[in-house]
Amino acid sequence: MTLFNLNKYSRYTASTAIALFASILFGCSDKTLEPNATALAPQDEAATARTSLTFNTASGVNQMQITRNSSTGIYTIVTTGADPYISTNTFRPLSTPFPADQIILTFDYQCTDGIPNMQFFFAPALSEARSVRNVYLEASVGDEWKTFNFNIQPYKESFAWPEQWKNNYIRFDFGSRSDITIKIRNIAIRTMTEKEAQTYRETTSFAADKLALANHIDTYLNTSFSSSVEQVEVTNDEVIVRGITSGDGRFALAEVTPYENITEFETFPHTTAIRGTQFSIRLPRYIQRDGFNYDRLLSKWAIISLGDNRQSLASHARYADVVTPKRSPAEAVQKNKKGVLGCPIHAVDGVKDVEVMNYGLTANVLCIDQWLLHEPLVLTDYNQPYTRPAVPYTYNGQQYYINGYKIMEYDNLIKEYNRQGMIVIAYPEVRPPEKGYPNSRDPYISSLFVHPERNGGTQLMANTTSPEAINAYAAVVNFLADRYSQDGMRIHHWCIFNEVNASETWCNMGPSQPEMYFTDTYMKSLRLWYNIVRQYDQNASVLACFEHNWSVAQNNDAIYSAKSILENIKRYSAAEGDFWWGVAHHPYPYDLNVTRFWEYDGNFVNFTQDTPQITFYNLEVLNDWALMPQNMYHGTVKRKIYLTEQGVNTVDYSTTAMEEQAAGAAFAWKKVNALPAIDGIAWHANVDNTGDGNLRLGLHQYEENGYKRKPSWYVWKAAATADEDDVFAPYMTILGITSWDQIMH
Repeated sequence: MTLFNLNKYSRYTASTAIALFASILFGCSDKTLEPNATALAPQDEAATARTSLTFNTASGVNQMQITRNSSTGIYTIVTTGADPYISTNTFRPLSTPFPADQIILTFDYQCTDGIPNMQFFFAPALSEARSVRNVYLEASVGDEWKTFNFNIQPYKESFAWPEQWKNNYIRFDFGSRSDITIKIRNIAIRTMTEKEAQTYRETTSFAADKLALANHIDTYLNTSFSSSVEQVEVTNDEVIVRGITSGDGRFALAEVTPYENITEFETFPHTTAIRGTQFSIRLPRYIQRDGFNYDRLLSKWAIISLGDNRQSLASHARYADVVTPKRSPAEAVQKNKKGVLGCPIHAVDGVKDVEVMNYGLTANVLCIDQWLLHEPLVLTDYNQPYTRPAVPYTYNGQQYYINGYKIMEYDNLIKEYNRQGMIVIAYPEVRPPEKGYPNSRDPYISSLFVHPERNGGTQLMANTTSPEAINAYAAVVNFLADRYSQDGMRIHHWCIFNEVNASETWCNMGPSQPEMYFTDTYMKSLRLWYNIVRQYDQNASVLACFEHNWSVAQNNDAIYSAKSILENIKRYSAAEGDFWWGVAHHPYPYDLNVTRFWEYDGNFVNFTQDTPQITFYNLEVLNDWALMPQNMYHGTVKRKIYLTEQGVNTVDYSTTAMEEQAAGAAFAWKKVNALPAIDGIAWHANVDNTGDGNLRLGLHQYEENGYKRKPSWYVWKAAATADEDDVFAPYMTILGITSWDQIMH
């Protein structure tokens, strides 16, 4: 029996799970309305009281064109920039406080493109701290009208908003893309239906359970136990656990799988009796568990005390310290620190960058939900059928299939990178099922990989909550680790998910998660990848990935402190056995729209470990952190530190803007190359692309400009070559320096 078990929620379908956990906070109905019809409550629910709202089209309109049809009340919005927003008119003054149950913001809408990063500000005090970010607005199809319902009760309480309606309003921020058309009508605040109220009560109770779990994890990591598991060894067919018990009474060895929560057991389901104070227990590696052939390589092991009618932890759990390798390639030699994210192997602007840039490394995205199939489906990409059939793949006796097109695509990439002597960093990600092209992934496998609390986001936390999800997850990891650990076709390091501290956008597992709960889920993925990968490559790191926010959580913890998560990873390592993890950091400028970061960032960041952000400007902070013994592997070996995605914006294609970007690239390279703890930098991006909104971060211009090379391309080409100083010299004037030593702190 467990006190808290997310698995009990996994019986719901994906849509029901989203409704249970999130849609009352961020939701759209799937009800299609006739044009100009009024949204009605479902017939089995009582109609609700409503207070209508209107947009203030006279003022406060930013980067959008907005019109209103006076007869239908429909607003038509066309975004014209990267920060489109509009406010409602102030609410009518009321003589009594805002009704406690009148807390649903609602409107009907049409939107041909989904908006994953909508934001609401609760005015009149406009600030990021009084806003809700990364609200997901689904795309509609054709003339379909969707109804959006957003529960503002939690924000009403935390923002003390509004006790009276006077002077209050809501600002709608419609993402960060131009040329999006949105139609909106029937904007109102209404009371909850009884069904919504019940769902909200369940969601609130579930949130309290998660907070309790987070507190239990924190206590567990802080506890000093008298007994200990000293070593776990995994051979080809056995798991050998050695340890020491201390104290009176009886003890047992408990096994904890990735889909279980060690702190929540009242009775541990998988135990083996311990005899003697020093023990060595040998167990079969492969067993039948929860309907699957299970590999105990994935488990962790703890000592429990057996009291009268109760069981309790007597040690921290421990993962495998030693894994017998199936192969063991030698550690690769990295020729330089220079790289690019997503290095193309085809010609761009008449040149194959992979051949001429002398790259020492590259990082590449790898969407694991597009690789695994539960049956040999015919998938498509860019609306074209894949030309390679699915390949049968058996993992622990379970029959799966691998997307044959992805095998061909990545074989070609990884072989070419290896031929060029590049270190390859893979970026495994899970994408939302609705992202990308229809039929580009197996819907059943995709639903398994999506965390059941997910409520939006561009990329997602993997699902580790059920035996079925873990088996599929481990299957694709095992296939990738096995295939891409061979001479000539090797991935050297694995960057596990993207910018996990920006959790609601880049590693979504639901809104406002307690940090320890989120980190515990992430740790399960780090350990799963690491244990599987080191069967095939004992030198491969798993990299924990963060964006540039360092010491301060932001946006109501929608962005965690990277430093805080790293401190907790270290706590796990100390308690459950250290492992070869490293850091992938993204030191973008403080404001990505500002090119001259060397003048701007100093107003916001500093060179202490308490700096709010780590950018190119103060990269020494990360270097210093990596060289502290308390942050090293076993206290003595520096961990791998890669900068796997970052760049400098070109505000336009004027000569001045492109020269300033090139100066920023020179600054970034000189600093990275001078810092001994930073192992490499992969510039983002190779070419400007619309996926970065209005940012032009590439070394090449947009496709419609013929992928022309920018000055930054020539800077990056010269880096780590004999031409470096000559090519870089003209940019010192733009930077306002006479020596490259002047950029160092």
